[in-house]
Amino acid sequence: MPSGPVRVVGVRHQSPACARLVAQVIAQERPQAVLIEGPSDFNPRLGELLLDHELPLALYSYANEDGQAAQCWFPLLDHSPEWVALREGRAVGAALRFMDLPHWRYRALPDAQRRTAGQRNTRSRYAQVVDHLCRRFGCDSDDALWDHLFESQPADASPDELSRKLDLYFAELRGDEAGTPQDQAREAHMAQWIAWAAANFERVLVVCGGWHKPALERTLRQAQGERMGEPEVPQPADDRAAGCYLVPFEFRQVDALGGYAAGLPSPMYYQWVWQHGLRSAGDRAVATMVARLRRAQVPLSTADLLAFERSAAALAALRGHAVPLRVDLLDALQSAVVKEALEVPAPWSNDRRLGAHHHPVLREALLALTGDGAGRLHGDTPLPPLLHDVRQRLAALDLQIERTAHQLVLDRRRAEDTPRAHLLWQLRCLQVSGVQLVETKAPRAARGLARELAFEEHWRLQQTERWYPDLIEAAMHGATLEAAARQALLRQVADAQGDAKVLAQCLMQAIRAGLLDMGHELAQQLREGIGSSHDHGALAHAAQSLAAIVEAGFWGDDPRALLEDTLALMAGQLLWLLEGRDGAGSPQLLEADVHATAVFDTLLRLHLPALDGGFVRQTMARLARSASKPPALRGAALGVAFQHDALVDDAQADGAQAARDEVIAITRAMPPRDALGDFLYGLFSCARALASESDGIVRAIHAALDGMGVEDFLVALPALRSALGWFPPRERGALAAHVARLLGLDAGQRQRLLRLHDGTEALLDARRVEAQAMAWANQIGLLT
Repeated sequence: MPSGPVRVVGVRHQSPACARLVAQVIAQERPQAVLIEGPSDFNPRLGELLLDHELPLALYSYANEDGQAAQCWFPLLDHSPEWVALREGRAVGAALRFMDLPHWRYRALPDAQRRTAGQRNTRSRYAQVVDHLCRRFGCDSDDALWDHLFESQPADASPDELSRKLDLYFAELRGDEAGTPQDQAREAHMAQWIAWAAANFERVLVVCGGWHKPALERTLRQAQGERMGEPEVPQPADDRAAGCYLVPFEFRQVDALGGYAAGLPSPMYYQWVWQHGLRSAGDRAVATMVARLRRAQVPLSTADLLAFERSAAALAALRGHAVPLRVDLLDALQSAVVKEALEVPAPWSNDRRLGAHHHPVLREALLALTGDGAGRLHGDTPLPPLLHDVRQRLAALDLQIERTAHQLVLDRRRAEDTPRAHLLWQLRCLQVSGVQLVETKAPRAARGLARELAFEEHWRLQQTERWYPDLIEAAMHGATLEAAARQALLRQVADAQGDAKVLAQCLMQAIRAGLLDMGHELAQQLREGIGSSHDHGALAHAAQSLAAIVEAGFWGDDPRALLEDTLALMAGQLLWLLEGRDGAGSPQLLEADVHATAVFDTLLRLHLPALDGGFVRQTMARLARSASKPPALRGAALGVAFQHDALVDDAQADGAQAARDEVIAITRAMPPRDALGDFLYGLFSCARALASESDGIVRAIHAALDGMGVEDFLVALPALRSALGWFPPRERGALAAHVARLLGLDAGQRQRLLRLHDGTEALLDARRVEAQAMAWANQIGLLT
């Protein structure tokens, strides 16, 4: 029965010091098996990792169970201890295995669930130990503490000394804590792999995160026994439910992950440390920061540079470092170059998240140490099914997306262009780099069409460096392009949290992507978030644009099935919001009140099955009659109610005349100075014919104005002019004819009133009148 010692090396992800230790241990002890903290479901495909890639790469895992898509990345750099363990282990002929749970079982979870499952309480032993050590050694972050304790060791330092210090550090961090339920599940799985290796090999090396080392070492006494097969690894239901693939990664992404998410601050700096040592890395860091600052036109004199270098050397000596470390360099730069007081701490002293509130010199310095490097996959690396589906569809439609950018114009009126447009829009739903919609157009005679109905699409296509990574990462949404686009849209709707503008954009994407049969799914997703939408103006604008698409159709496609449930939900929310609008109204909300009410004119014409038309008409009539509602809202509601016969019941003999009489009565009841203009603005937004087809409304308005004083008239005039702005020139002529009759004008006076001015002289005359009006307004203080 082969059995023997198992050595556990605790490491910090992406640490050059730990990577160096792992290489030294493997070279000295030549283990027969190397177990590494990594997703065990990737073991059958470890050969993919050993291809001739260019780093950084990442193991990308995704989970898409129960419609909750999530993803995570585990980056691998030249100095990642896990990567070094793979390479050096293969060099000595060791059996290589990842031993952790699949990442989709614990890391690729929705953010809130992951935080709940894996977070450490800020009062836990881990946090207390790090805080105590930072105070003891004068470090203002755990990154600075780590560098001070471990990365400061010279490359030729004794591995035994480094290993002893690491063991002490990790033992203090963990102590006797059981860890989170997530930790315990992972460590139980890793223990199974250790037991398997101990039973089948004489020399076993385990490389794991230092947090897990004490817990795993406690299992070593049970890690021997008869030969056994490899532990059972959880498997997803299918490729859509979960998976793991290699993706090219970038230094900026490594920096963004940070901390326990397996990332690393300033990865370019640590790459230099790994390749060239601490002293050379510091020299390169200084040169790179200075060059970047000067490119950004930051004044940096020779005296500043000398002060920077001297400050770095002095800080290193003060802190007991043989050469300046990363934090020494950054602190020295801040001291020597930043001349003004800072409102917030340096970003490397807290959570490392750069923001607009940080000083631009400090931002540039950190970006210089982050680096611009990007990885590349070997050509034989397997890719998820989504990429194969995209390739096949592109080829079938003769669409070329190559390294060189090119423009493509598609016309929705041409049948052969529609499937190509569907494909590009589905890629756009996945936010794949290189598929850029430049603009949509409806040229020449069609330029008056609504923007949503523009039939000409101008695309810019290019296979950028992010083309493959974006598609691989989009595999979490589905194995085919259409399925992935559907899932991505549902997620966007969920993330919109009731934002009407985003919702309208998502639905328009679904229409243009040809996903017209997912109306029920979208409505279900929308139902959860629509209650948080309280901007009735934005919601009305979205509903109006979508309703117009249903009315007009979309170039051969019928979007009704996609949109009708969603429009009914929007209508319900709008009715609820309108019920809550009371008071005199305000100029800021006037447009929103009118649009949110007038949109029901269109919605009622659509006869949506999920919308109770009778209830909507009754509500419009009640809002119109309610003296507590804003005047503009009442006017729009009255216009909708009149247009859809909601002001009378079926028993009335002359319903049309009764409805007109009620409209005139409500109009006469409006206070002329403060409310009439806004009321008419709402009324004419959807019922202009009330004024132009008969003189009842005109007589009511004339009577109200005839009884006003000059000052009241001037106050009311702007709102009245806005109300008449709904009428095109021909209908204004009809109104003028009614007014002429009311004024008793003779034929000559009537002709002068109704004559339309044309030519440049009329335009110049209008401008003179407007300039004079503005001058008078300025004199009496209306513009101040």
